[in-house]
Amino acid sequence: MAIHTPKTREDLARLLSPMRLQASVFERAVSVGAAESRTFSQGAPKAAPNMIRWYRTVEVLHEQLMLLQVGWKRSDPQNLPYFSQPDLHLGLITSSGDAFTGISWGTPSTQNPKGSAFARRVDENGQGALIGQPTDDGGEIDIKDLWILLYNERDGMVHLELSRPASMAGKQIDSWSERILFPAFDLALGSLSFEDDTDDDEGFGFTIARR
Repeated sequence: MAIHTPKTREDLARLLSPMRLQASVFERAVSVGAAESRTFSQGAPKAAPNMIRWYRTVEVLHEQLMLLQVGWKRSDPQNLPYFSQPDLHLGLITSSGDAFTGISWGTPSTQNPKGSAFARRVDENGQGALIGQPTDDGGEIDIKDLWILLYNERDGMVHLELSRPASMAGKQIDSWSERILFPAFDLALGSLSFEDDTDDDEGFGFTIARR
């Protein structure tokens, strides 16, 4: 498993650019999602904050991807919000993650069990993403690489990563082939917490972990 740990905004941009993505897309999405999750009182159902966080994160991610105008498309197979980049054969799904999200020494998973629409896109060889996605003209988009945006809030930070799943155990992802760990999003500052004092000769980290 390859783990990328970019230390500067430029390092992160170099990882995201080949996928026609920008860090600001994810910053905006997790920021709005976190803000919306705080609009409930103690009288609300316990699941409400996390549900609304996901709804708003997906909504803003959609808006930001469309604003990029670089070919990202949206579909909803079995009511699962699914983004795809046909030219690059990429797929993107958003999910809350567990406490290992955003850290290199643990193996993260989705916070909640996933249904069949999610599982169909991740099989034991990580090839579930090859399932075609429908287009407006009745054709299919050939997806070769599925990425999942995981986010988890703890200690005033939203930890997030963009990672490629390799396999699922039951209804939970249990392994990854590649992970891009974002600097934690500081809720007080409203931005990703990049290291300002990084030396000029330091680039983003890169770890190879045994599967």
